[in-house]
Amino acid sequence: MERPIRVLRFGSSVLRSEADLPTAVQEIYREWRRGAAVVAVVSAFGDTTDDLLKRAEQLGLPPSPGAVAALLATGEAAASALLTLALQRSGLPATLLDAHTARLATRGDLLDAELVVASSDGIRRALRDNIVVIPGLAGRDGDRPVPSGPPHPPLRVALLGCGTVGGGVLERLLARPDLFRVIGVAVRDRERALRSGLPHRLPVAGPVALAEGEADVVVELLGGREPARRAVVRALKLGKSVVTANKALLAEEIDSLEGLAARSGARLLYSASVGGALPALETVRRCAGRIRAISGVLNGTCNYVLDRLTAGDSFETAVAAARTSGFAEVDPALDLDGSDAAQKLTLLVREAFGVLPRWDALPRLGIAGLDRKSLASAGRRGRVVRLVASAERTPAGLRASIRPVEVPRAHPFARTSGAGNALRIETTDGEVIDVAAQGAGRWPTCEAVLADLYDLAAAHRDSAGLEETAEAEEGAA
Repeated sequence: MERPIRVLRFGSSVLRSEADLPTAVQEIYREWRRGAAVVAVVSAFGDTTDDLLKRAEQLGLPPSPGAVAALLATGEAAASALLTLALQRSGLPATLLDAHTARLATRGDLLDAELVVASSDGIRRALRDNIVVIPGLAGRDGDRPVPSGPPHPPLRVALLGCGTVGGGVLERLLARPDLFRVIGVAVRDRERALRSGLPHRLPVAGPVALAEGEADVVVELLGGREPARRAVVRALKLGKSVVTANKALLAEEIDSLEGLAARSGARLLYSASVGGALPALETVRRCAGRIRAISGVLNGTCNYVLDRLTAGDSFETAVAAARTSGFAEVDPALDLDGSDAAQKLTLLVREAFGVLPRWDALPRLGIAGLDRKSLASAGRRGRVVRLVASAERTPAGLRASIRPVEVPRAHPFARTSGAGNALRIETTDGEVIDVAAQGAGRWPTCEAVLADLYDLAAAHRDSAGLEETAEAEEGAA
C-alpha cells in the first residue's frame, strides 16, 4: 500500500522565530501519524533575510543577485536544520536534504500538493523511513490556509499530572492560548510542582474535582489505576472527552471506558498509550481487517538494558544506568518482566483483531534471565536480542507472546535503542509495513498527547462553526 505524499510548506509568516518550531513539528507529526510520507519545505525565519540584507547594506556591501541568493539560502538552511533537530527531539525519524540534492518542485494546495522530483531517487529513498525536511522558499502569507471568520473559544483543558510528560504538555498548551485554555492542574506535590516551574496562577485541585469542573477535555497523565480511574470515569460520565497515556488502565478497562464515552457523547483518545511518538494504534487501525500478524519492540527500558549488557555491563549496572538516563522507573519490574509490553500488545490486538485478551494471561518472558555471554554470542553471529511482543491470527485462534528474540542486524527491530520503538504489520495479502519512532520520553509522548488534543480542538471549532451557521440560518428564516 503506497503512502500518500504530503508537502507542507512553512513560510516566514508561519515560522516567525524558533518559538514556532513546536507548532511546525506538531503539524508534521499529525500528517505522519495519519500514514503520509511528509516533505517539509522551509523558508527562513520571519525577517531573517531582510535583516541580513540590512546588515550587508550597513557594511556597504552591494546587494548583487548572487549575494541575495546566498543570504536566502543561509536563512533557509538554518531554519531547516533547526526544524529537523526539533523533529528528532520529539522522537520522529527526520532527515535534512539540501534543495540541490532534492531538486524539489510542488504544485497544488498545501496539504494535497503533488511531489514532482526531477531526479527522484534521493528524496524517495529518504521518504521510505523518514520525514524529509528541505530548505526552500515556501512563499508568502498565502501559502498556508488562514482561518476565516471570528475566532472560536479555546478548548478548556484540565491537566491531571504535571511530571515529565505533563510538564511538557503544559508548556505547549500555554504557548497556544488561541487553541487551549488550561483551567487547572492536578499534582501530587504542589510545592514541588511550583519549584519545577508550574505557573502560580494556575489553579491546583485534586484530579476528580478537576475532572468534574468546567473543562471540555481532561488530560490524564497520572499513570496507575487510582485515582486516575475515578477521574477518567467521572469525566466520561459527565460528557467530557479524555486524552490519556495510561496503558495499564486501558489494557484492563478500555471496553467499559469506551462504552461510557459513547453513552455520554464524549471521546476517549489514547494514542500515547502505545509507543509514544510511534503511531502504533493509528497504523494498525488503517490496516484493520487485513492483518495476519503484528509484532513490535514496545519497551525502551529493555532496549537500553540489552544494549548495555551487550557492551559488557552486568544486569544490575545496566538497570542502574537506565534509571540515570531516564529510561527506567525507580522500580522497573513491569518493564523488565514484559508486563508493560503485554499491556501495549493487548491494545494493539484489540485494534487488529477485535478481541481484548487479558494482558496478564499472555505468555511472557522478560529479559532478567539473559546474561552477557548469550548476548555476546548472538552478536558474533550478526544478530541482536530484542524483547519482541507479537500476535497472529491462526486457524486455532489468537497466538500471542512477549519474549526475547534474536533478529538480524539489518532488521528494523535491531535498529531500536534506548527509547526507540518499532512496529511490523504483516497483512493477509503479503504486505509488510514497518514504522519506527521514539516510544518514551518527555517530547515523544508529548507529541502524541498533543496530536489527540489538536484533533479535539479541530472538532471543537467545527462544532462551534456548525452551531453559528445554524443560528444564522434560524435568524434569516
